[in-house]
Amino acid sequence: MAESTILKTKLDGVLTFAALGGGAYNPTTGALIGAALEYTVAFEAGDVEITLPSRSVNNFRDRGRITNPPSIRYGDDEEGSMSFTAHLRDLSDAAAATIADILASLAGNPSGLVGSSWESTRASSAGAGDAEVFSLAVKLTITNAGDATDKHAIAFNYVTGSGSIADGDPSTLSLDLTIHDGPTDYYIGDAP
Repeated sequence: MAESTILKTKLDGVLTFAALGGGAYNPTTGALIGAALEYTVAFEAGDVEITLPSRSVNNFRDRGRITNPPSIRYGDDEEGSMSFTAHLRDLSDAAAATIADILASLAGNPSGLVGSSWESTRASSAGAGDAEVFSLAVKLTITNAGDATDKHAIAFNYVTGSGSIADGDPSTLSLDLTIHDGPTDYYIGDAP
């Protein structure tokens, strides 16, 4: 199949968070796993920015000089990052997941339904409840509005984060996430 000639826009994207011990999205297919809880982000700015996890490259020099060809080798894995802005609608809710509760819980302060009922993807398995660090899965799905078969996704199972709340018209939440999946351990491809 040839590369699509349809340009994607912010109107084509849907951002979701999910929770399930051991990982909420299948790393081979990107599909939601069994009993995972999922939250679709609504009222967000459409400004998702992702830096993929990668492997660093070491360039070994000869007395400070780059050789020809360069003497390069893979080094340490580097974490990725994701950021986006959502419009503030609710700070916390004990009965329903909110983006503010997701932010607080990822930042280390379990809050609302997310903090009390969602399980960290770092748990050893579903229902284990043995994770020290609270992490969630996140997926960006992009669908061509004119062709529903032209649908792609990128999913990460282990993200933590921090963020900020800003008052304004509208008030916003800015989320800055760290992606802890390895460079070859996340899903990118056709959406399930």
